[in-house]
Amino acid sequence: MNILVCEDNIMTLKTIEHTLKRAGFKVFMAGDGFQGTQILGREKVDLVITDINMPYTKGLELIRHINTKMDVKITVMVISGITNEETRAHATELGAIDYMTKPFDLNIMLQKVKALFAMK
Repeated sequence: MNILVCEDNIMTLKTIEHTLKRAGFKVFMAGDGFQGTQILGREKVDLVITDINMPYTKGLELIRHINTKMDVKITVMVISGITNEETRAHATELGAIDYMTKPFDLNIMLQKVKALFAMK
């Protein structure tokens, strides 16, 4: 299973990548939503894990792109430092199926990812 992680904090990005790769997933990394859309255009991705507040293309714009402009259905999980309910609700309205706030537990994130793939 292929996972795209969009995160502008390099330490968070590398930590998520390491955790997912160790669990056997193929991971693509993007430092912002624009890079994420480019990867989505050329790679088969089953899950996108995205931050909300990133340069160039924000996470909410990326979710909107995935759910309105792509021919395939891709599951989206948000991991963000933004904790307000309006942003969480907006991400859900746009199609995100989960929203974790930073700081987050890597083990819980990994359990959620594995559960998503078990449902497919």
